[in-house]
Amino acid sequence: MIDSKALPGGSMTLCLCLFRFSYFTYVPPNINNLQLPSAAVNVVSSSTTADNLVSSTTAGSLMENVTSQAHPKSVKKHNKHVSYPWRDDPVCKNFTVQLAERDSLPKWALTSFPGSGVTWTRQMIEGITGIYTGSVHEQDPSPVQVEGLGIDLLGITDDPFCGCTIIDKDHEATITVKGLVDYFRLLHLEGYSEIFRKDYGYRGVLLLRNPMDVVFTYRHWQLAGKVGKAPLESFQGPQWHKVVEFVAYAWADHAIRWIEQIEKGTVIFYEQLLGQNASIELERLLDAMDFKPRPVDPSRMRCTLDHRDRTDHKRLNKSW
Repeated sequence: MIDSKALPGGSMTLCLCLFRFSYFTYVPPNINNLQLPSAAVNVVSSSTTADNLVSSTTAGSLMENVTSQAHPKSVKKHNKHVSYPWRDDPVCKNFTVQLAERDSLPKWALTSFPGSGVTWTRQMIEGITGIYTGSVHEQDPSPVQVEGLGIDLLGITDDPFCGCTIIDKDHEATITVKGLVDYFRLLHLEGYSEIFRKDYGYRGVLLLRNPMDVVFTYRHWQLAGKVGKAPLESFQGPQWHKVVEFVAYAWADHAIRWIEQIEKGTVIFYEQLLGQNASIELERLLDAMDFKPRPVDPSRMRCTLDHRDRTDHKRLNKSW
């Protein structure tokens, strides 16, 4: 396993980013009258700006982005696509996940930097609510792969603007695999900086993960997709240095912009979802979204957490 302490070139840049993530202050801020965990505070309040995270950016011609946001699709008949995510578990097998009625739910963003565990988080949100999450990204697979059902039979492929999903995955401009130049192009020329206002009405949940981990998962995702592994040599040399600089800048810039703009929503943490506080983190998310009924069915919560280690989209047998 690569020792993150031995990161070449861009290690100081990323360490600065990590410092901003992990620094704790005494008074957590509030979003929509909900107190944020103090780990999020310095992403907003640190005197270090996002511009300080990288010493310079490389000038060059603008590049085409390989991934685009999906446009609304016309769906003639609303199919709720009922599925049973835990049908092999005798205790949990009767719980379902399905689409809500069309146009019955407000549009919410679940945004994160790629490699932050958003698909895994969507599995848990679907588990505790019984409602599908969606994705604005084309050809994005369902977070739960049900044996015997193709992707086209699951709710994820329904129009993401249908008003029938509980929340929708949106990486915004961080979706690029081409670095800072393309990130700036998407934000300022393609209008991605306006997505939060135009598409979501400032309703959003920001998922944060330690950037020292994200830089590795992003590199795997960049070169090998959702579950593949990048070759070991991809984590060294000039191109790796550029990836480190990109993640350090864009991770913080994306987090700052969304936290500053959120009018209704919250920030959740990948690391909190791993441990014993996962139920508290999920309840806090639903509180921010004013989800009803509350509290969550304790049996649903228990089944969700018992199955959170499922391997649908995990990058297995990782050695680095």
